Amino acid sequence: MPCLYCEFTGTVVASDRVLRRCFERFQLKEIFLSFNGGKDCTALLDITINILQDIYKRKDIAKDLKIVYIRTKGPFKEIEEFVKLVEKHYDAKLMVSCGDMKETLQRILDLDGNLQACLMGTRRTDPYCQDLKFMQKTDPNWPQIIRVSPLLNWSYHQIWSYILQRKVPYCCLYSIGYTSIGSTQNTLPNPYLEHKHSSGTKLYHPAWFLADGSLERAGRSTLSHQTTNGHANDQNINACDLCVSTNGV
Repeated sequence: MPCLYCEFTGTVVASDRVLRRCFERFQLKEIFLSFNGGKDCTALLDITINILQDIYKRKDIAKDLKIVYIRTKGPFKEIEEFVKLVEKHYDAKLMVSCGDMKETLQRILDLDGNLQACLMGTRRTDPYCQDLKFMQKTDPNWPQIIRVSPLLNWSYHQIWSYILQRKVPYCCLYSIGYTSIGSTQNTLPNPYLEHKHSSGTKLYHPAWFLADGSLERAGRSTLSHQTTNGHANDQNINACDLCVSTNGV
């Protein structure tokens, strides 16, 4: 069954508190949001912009939010197109940076000396993230910045319930069975969403049909093992023609 009606009100309230605390502690120019086109940072971006609009009483505040699209090696063209749509939908400008997270973070900090905090869509179910705090410094061997993770306690199903119920734009790869998106070199549709058409053709249900959220990374291969987001982590492919849906159907 699709996870369209998973309760997320409490988690939104908790995330709201974390973000408002962040915006009280840091000026807007001292914060950037890390974006990769995935479902989690997509939900985070929507929540963040809604809160900023409330704080600053400006509908166009997204223009002032620093958003960095971290382009993976071998990106999906659907992710690239989705990034363009995000800019148009929120009237925002995304800075593009290539490379792994550690290199990218250092480059970003070198370019912008104002930055003190980074908003991330990390959840506790992500690899090596179960013990993270909502706000904490990066590890000593990393470029130093405060990681802000408002979605830590969100579940896979709550993320999708939020996106679908709030009609948040999302990358169309999720509509054809992808549940956790890396690069074209190591990401496939989730095998637990596979089903057969009456003609015998192999198809995949949308990401929100995944019954067991702990299986969201089942489509990821282990071709590479690298460090991302300040923690050890591992990171084809015919996809759809459309690059976003906003109605959840």
